[in-house]
Amino acid sequence: MPVFRSLPQVLTAISAEKDASKSLDIIANAALDLTYSRHAMIAIMDDELGLLVVRHGTGEEFENKALNRKLNIDSRVGEGIIASVAATGEAIRTGNVDLDPRYRKLFSTTISEIALPVRDSSRRIRAVLNVESDRIDAFGEREKNICDALSSLVGMVLERQDLYDREEALVEIGSALDNSLTEEALIDRLMHVTAEVLRFQACSVFLHDPKTDTFVLRGSSGALKSEVGRIAYGRGEGFTGWVCDTGMPILLHHPQLDPRWRGKYVEFESDQIASFLAVPIVSRKHSIGAIRVLRRKTENPFLDNSFGESDLSIMVTIAEQVASGLENIRNMERVVHSERMIAWGELSAKSSHMIGNRVFALKGDVNELYHLLAGHEPNLDELRSIQKSLATNVTRVEEILQDFRDFLTATQINRQPTDVNQLIRETADEVFPRSSKVNLQLELDNDLPKAPLDGKRLRRAISELIENSFNYMQEGRLRIATCTVSKDVHFETRGGNIPKYVQIEIEDSGPGVSEKEKATIFQPFFSNRVKGMGLGLSIVKGIVDAHGGEVFEAGVEGQGAKFVILLPLDDRP
Repeated sequence: MPVFRSLPQVLTAISAEKDASKSLDIIANAALDLTYSRHAMIAIMDDELGLLVVRHGTGEEFENKALNRKLNIDSRVGEGIIASVAATGEAIRTGNVDLDPRYRKLFSTTISEIALPVRDSSRRIRAVLNVESDRIDAFGEREKNICDALSSLVGMVLERQDLYDREEALVEIGSALDNSLTEEALIDRLMHVTAEVLRFQACSVFLHDPKTDTFVLRGSSGALKSEVGRIAYGRGEGFTGWVCDTGMPILLHHPQLDPRWRGKYVEFESDQIASFLAVPIVSRKHSIGAIRVLRRKTENPFLDNSFGESDLSIMVTIAEQVASGLENIRNMERVVHSERMIAWGELSAKSSHMIGNRVFALKGDVNELYHLLAGHEPNLDELRSIQKSLATNVTRVEEILQDFRDFLTATQINRQPTDVNQLIRETADEVFPRSSKVNLQLELDNDLPKAPLDGKRLRRAISELIENSFNYMQEGRLRIATCTVSKDVHFETRGGNIPKYVQIEIEDSGPGVSEKEKATIFQPFFSNRVKGMGLGLSIVKGIVDAHGGEVFEAGVEGQGAKFVILLPLDDRP
């Protein structure tokens, strides 16, 4: 381990180290070097044991006397300075431990000591950073400030590891949801994974039953497991019913103290509940149920076992995944006759979950950097650069994720009278590069009537076709034209007496599409491009199909691509 002479050295070393355990070893060594101490150590809070455990440190006698030592969390006399810091949350600095009644001997050489709490983003104590010297009055303001900075770094490393652990949990939950073919299997898998990897003492899922207009217990990892399918909350009944009905999350500490508390259906006695968290399951902007988790009170009054904002955040993410999983299952049940939708729906949902988990983790890293930058740490320019890079990657992954969401929701349209020409002008203005060598030609029919369309979805389809053209040509011509056509146009209709269609042509001067590929370019995941997931043209087809229209490629290979969209001028179901 190198000798650390400055905080910038510590930051550089931590930035290069991805392993949390090694990062904490680096901080312990830095604490020793920068404060000229004899021993330095980091005691981590163990919520399961209700104790502190010395996991990292350095010094002449550290491994023999302190490593893996279990320490109480208590402010009583003789329990130790570290124990008192963990219990009270107050830093302690003493120039002579023999005069401090809280001191409990660990190293025979210790005379001076500093101990500081390490907090998470919810202000809960996660660890204690401690340095000890064999000199009297060894630590002044300089050493105190250094330890303050290092304790913040310990908190950052622990939160980074938490985010990684939660990411892995979300990946496992996403995988469980992807592999479930029924709602019952999905909920059972969710219960199992939640209990195993997220360490909640109790978790239950309630889903809306349209027949009774109540929210029925559909799964539980706690004592209510035998009541699945038998108990239910009405709209607004209790905190759980309120979350189900309003679509708003709720986080309560000691909920039994709230006058609204009823404790109607809970996994253990009300007076044992330390914290109550419930998040809605929202599908298509409507709440269809809730996931509820509880934590039990601990025997140690100094140990905070309540949920925090990070727990709320991960539960919201889990609820989003559950909603997506339920919607996928229900959609597949509706279109079970379609082999194409079953096959590609499962694959796209799986990819969507995985990418969504990565987005969650990356955003966590960006938040860490924001937190670090909010302080007075050195090398801010370098850290801002890292933050900017991570934010850019988040944006790129979110764009891919949006493709999958658009693919799955392309058929969900909301028709409104739409000025197609104006929509095309606005879309081209947004998408078309300002410095492009491609010449844009708009040939829009001024007499084009408004059509009953979903403007948001159609904008997505047109922008995809414009961007598709730019991927195959650096310069040349891009023509977008509109007109109305009669029903005798040669294309496959879906039946019915539709007299007129709006026709949109998007034609470029690129290499065009081969005859062989014309039949496959609209299939999911088909792509000749290096980048992208190959969902773009499939999304376009889904949007057009949902409008009761048709889209096809009518160009000649070698002379450019020509995509034609035909949309009915009346509202066909």
